[in-house]
Amino acid sequence: MQDFKKNTHEVLKSISKYEGTDITLLVALINIIRSSKQQLSKGVNEDFDDLIYWMETYPEINEGLKNYLFRICSNKNINSILTDADMVAGIDFWGELWDRIVLKFLPEKAEKESLEYLISDVFYKESDGNWISDLNDEKCLKLLKVMDIPGLYELDNQNFLIQELLFSLKVLSHRISGYGLDAKVMKMVPGFSKLLNPFVALQSEVNTFIRDIDKDRSERSMEDINYRQIQILIGQCKDYIDDAYANIPDLGISFKVHQQLILIEKLIGRLQVILNLISIDNNTKSETKLVCLIKYLICYTSGKSKLSEYINKSTQVYAREITRNIAIKGEEYITSDAKSYWVMFRSALGGGAIVAVACVVKMNFSAIEASLFGKAMLYSFNYAMAFIAIYLFHLTLATKQPAMTAATLAQNLQDDLEAKNGYTNLANLVSRVFRSQFIAFTGNVFMAFPVALLIMIMWTYIFGVNASEHKAFVMINDLNIFTSPAIFHAAIAGVFLFISGLIAGNIANRNKNKHIPDRIREHPVLKQLVSWKWRNKLAVFIDHYWAGIVSNLWFGVFMGSVSTVGIIFGLDLDIRHITFAAGNFALALHGFNYSMSGYDIFHSILGIGVIGFVNFSVSFCLSLILALRSRGISISHILEIFKSIKTLFKSKPMIFLYPVKEGNSENWEKKDESVKDI
Repeated sequence: MQDFKKNTHEVLKSISKYEGTDITLLVALINIIRSSKQQLSKGVNEDFDDLIYWMETYPEINEGLKNYLFRICSNKNINSILTDADMVAGIDFWGELWDRIVLKFLPEKAEKESLEYLISDVFYKESDGNWISDLNDEKCLKLLKVMDIPGLYELDNQNFLIQELLFSLKVLSHRISGYGLDAKVMKMVPGFSKLLNPFVALQSEVNTFIRDIDKDRSERSMEDINYRQIQILIGQCKDYIDDAYANIPDLGISFKVHQQLILIEKLIGRLQVILNLISIDNNTKSETKLVCLIKYLICYTSGKSKLSEYINKSTQVYAREITRNIAIKGEEYITSDAKSYWVMFRSALGGGAIVAVACVVKMNFSAIEASLFGKAMLYSFNYAMAFIAIYLFHLTLATKQPAMTAATLAQNLQDDLEAKNGYTNLANLVSRVFRSQFIAFTGNVFMAFPVALLIMIMWTYIFGVNASEHKAFVMINDLNIFTSPAIFHAAIAGVFLFISGLIAGNIANRNKNKHIPDRIREHPVLKQLVSWKWRNKLAVFIDHYWAGIVSNLWFGVFMGSVSTVGIIFGLDLDIRHITFAAGNFALALHGFNYSMSGYDIFHSILGIGVIGFVNFSVSFCLSLILALRSRGISISHILEIFKSIKTLFKSKPMIFLYPVKEGNSENWEKKDESVKDI
């Protein structure tokens, strides 16, 4: 067959003369009428209008296209499209994601006897489903009428197409029942464990519905008792899934169970689509149902490789639960009044003291002759122990705040969107977060610098050696944002802060989902060794602190090993953190015997401030994006949010640095309780 690059009329004339089953002519026709992005935005398709015109005007073209389509589409299986196309293949997120990526570059081929094989060759672009679904239904109905193609109502129960729809219903109902009866899914809704499972009842009712149609005991009407009963059971299945999601705050959820719930939802949605197509509705034209079926078949087939929708749906609920757990802890990092403000300052002083010790320890570790792996282990151990100590002693590391508070901000944004109040609640919360960050930075730096300096003075006095002399030049250069990649390294630290927040939320969610505290209390071996009192103490400790310990451990590993990874791959990778930068500045100052130039002092202080800002900004932005994503909120609201924050800053600048008394700031200082609803 020749390659057709002609207009609609020429291709239709060629089709009317052709008597074979090759689909090249159909591909050429679809290439002509395929909507461009401009046409999609305008909601018009002139080439489709031309197709209708030629079909109306020339009977021989009409008859030729009708016969051609009948030859290539007749008795082609459609059940594989309805049951498998654009469906999640299983509960393996990464496997499904990889399969969809591969499909973008290497489309899979269906069986030649199926309509899926034909559609995937003709509608081969991922965007085909978009313009097909946007085609005007009235124009599609007009085309069917011109071609004298009957609708679905006119087909008898034993018709091949009706039987394909019935078979698809049967397959979907069995799959719904199978996934719905999974033990881990059933645990998400414990109240149903002793009741009739709606998924089983749905499968049974669908089988009855199919059997009645096969035996011509049903007219396929929406008034039929079986149809109405299936709709009731579909509603119960959806309620079951909603209950499972509602129980997440108490039970947690694993990623695989979330994938199963998504799959069940899609299966139920697909079953409902087919049920409505096959059933006669007195308020819907027969031809309209056929148009819908054709659109569904094309959209399902062209959607198999779509990534964004799959990722969004797969991660949204899980991300929400992780950020919810983060947000509960995050409220502790937001000051609401003068008392909590100064409590934050004192806890930040303690955090700064521990970091100062860690700075000295790391400096001494750097002098040890060890392998790359050995250095990474030593640095990681040092960082991890410092972060875990800060966490367990309820002290504050300033840059941990953004990752822990962004979910609270997202919840306030959602509340403001619902209230349509110009983001005043969010602006107020931002002011609280900013001043909390400011006082935490201040406390960390004000303590890290003098403590590190005092340690080095004592070290020199006791041992008679200036231990930081050999590292002084490197430490000062690392703080200079103009001559070193300090900003880039600070951004890396911000990414690690964000990841550590994710780990904390994930561990907290897993502990709930796996009932870890209860399993510790009832552990058969521990029962023989310790009393219930000690088992309960251990369970409470794990419940309250384990997520924080693990996240801080990994944060330490990330911070301590990144430079080693950079050396291995020949990349300039390292981390810069504001509190460690302040401690290192003190070590360098002592190393130079307090004879630093004003230029070096100025750039070191400037570098400490910039490093802190970058730590905060990167961690906060990443966490906020995740929190917004978890609630399905568009980032397009960011500009309006900044305007609201700017307005608040102009009217009350001091509340961004210090908590003004409640009476002087009206309602700006009222503690935000929305985190309880996250």
